[in-house]
Amino acid sequence: MKQKLFKLIEIVLLVLSLVAFVVYFVGNNGTAEDGLLNMYLFWVYALLAISIVLVVLFTLAKALKSKKGVIGLIAIIVGIVVVLGAAYLLAPGSPVANKVYDAGTLKFADTALYVTYLFLAGSIVALVWGAIRNAIKK
Repeated sequence: MKQKLFKLIEIVLLVLSLVAFVVYFVGNNGTAEDGLLNMYLFWVYALLAISIVLVVLFTLAKALKSKKGVIGLIAIIVGIVVVLGAAYLLAPGSPVANKVYDAGTLKFADTALYVTYLFLAGSIVALVWGAIRNAIKK
């Protein structure tokens, strides 16, 4: 029963996303003031929020089943906090030419860029390492 419900929810979200996609790109007049852009961005933010909430809930549910899972979850949280803190400390917050932003916005943007670069590099290293390890095992 749960599988059918999840499948139905998945299909409904997919259809709504496709409808929003088609409506936005067919009915868009190309201006930033277009109401369709706001609708499309709202839908994307809603899906992102739902995804984040579900990831956190399922991760907590799985981690709380054993003591080892709780310790692993704490280690992951500490690691993320360390990475975010290091990125924030390294971010220069340099001003942008011909743009006026406050220092906090610039620091936040630089931090987000550093974290993105770091996680992208980590993903690439993990991908290459996994391929090399699998090749050596065989």
